[in-house]
This record gives sequence, structure tokens and C-alpha cells, in this order.
Amino acid sequence: MTRHTKVFTLKTWHYYSGITLSVFIAFHLFNQLMSLHSENAHLAVMKAFRTVYRHPVVETILLIAVASQVVTGIRLLFSSKRKSAAEKIQVYSGMYLSFFLLFHVGAVLYGRFTGLDTNFYFAAAGLNMYPSTFFFIPYYLLAVTAISLHVAAIHYIKTGSGGWSRGIAVIGFIVALLIITGFTDRFQWRKMPAANEQFIRQTFGR
Repeated sequence: MTRHTKVFTLKTWHYYSGITLSVFIAFHLFNQLMSLHSENAHLAVMKAFRTVYRHPVVETILLIAVASQVVTGIRLLFSSKRKSAAEKIQVYSGMYLSFFLLFHVGAVLYGRFTGLDTNFYFAAAGLNMYPSTFFFIPYYLLAVTAISLHVAAIHYIKTGSGGWSRGIAVIGFIVALLIITGFTDRFQWRKMPAANEQFIRQTFGR
């Protein structure tokens, strides 16, 4: 296998695993935005979505897609040169997304292993409890923003459309702000269940 074929294979695998994850992420972000309405609205939508993405076959595909994105992303990082600003944005946003996926998916799997329901309160606890809020607000804000920057950079590289690419990036940042606003009850801070509070305190050593 030539180096060119190897890189092409990595890019192809990265592309299709990315498309798979993008479908899930779109529904996931919609679910997160429901927190602007209420906790119950978020939980109701999540319950409906879980009938699909918690199916063993679907969940396995999603976990494989996550692993593929991280592995192929890191490999591509060292196998190609970046020249333009869009290419650099694509790489740097992808690097943060790799970190986020490893940390976030790992935390969810660990939470489920301990018997904790990884629902609305699992994510909201870190956002609403001092001092973890200082970590989780930028953590989630950067994650959603990185998704939009990654997509915007790819769109620009493929189409050259600066207007649409900037629009994608701006919309992503607005969505990130709205999600943080909803999860924190418009920065009035939500009261978390005892089990979720304990999980955060144990994680942060408090």
C-alpha cells in the first residue's frame, strides 16, 4: 500500500465516521437546546432519542465512530501539511474534539458503570456546582464551538464559500451559548440531585 493510498484510506474512514457522528450530534444538540424550555422537556426528548441510540447495534456503531474519529484524526494530523487558515482551524478544532470525545464518552461510560443515569443532570451537575462550573462551562462551550468551526473549515475548503462558512461558525457559537444558558437555568443555577452532586465532588476531590 502506497503512502498516498494509506492517507486516502484514513481520510475516507475519517470522513464516513464523521458523517455518522454528525447525525447523532445534530439530534444530541437539539436535545440539549430543549433545556431552554425545561428540565422535563429535555428529559422527555432524551427518553425518546435513547430508544434509538441506546440500541446495542446503534450504540456500538457510534462508539466505533468515536474511536475512528480520534484515531484517524490523530494519524492525519501527522500525515498531511496544513497551509491555509481554514486547514489550520480544521486541525486545531479537530484536536480539541478528539480530547472532548475521549473525556466525555469516557465519563459517560464510567457514570453508567457506577449505576448513575447519564441524563440531563449528569451534564448539568458540573455546570451548576462550584468550583467545577469554571471547568465545565468553557469545556462545553469550546466543544460545541469546535464542532461548528470544524464543519465551517471543511465547508470552506471544499466550496470556498466564506460567507456560509462564517455563518456556520457563528451559529455554532450561538448554539453553545444557548445550551449553557439552558443548562444553568439562565445562570440562576439549578439544584442537582444528591447522586449527581456526589459524583462531581468525588471527581473533583471535594
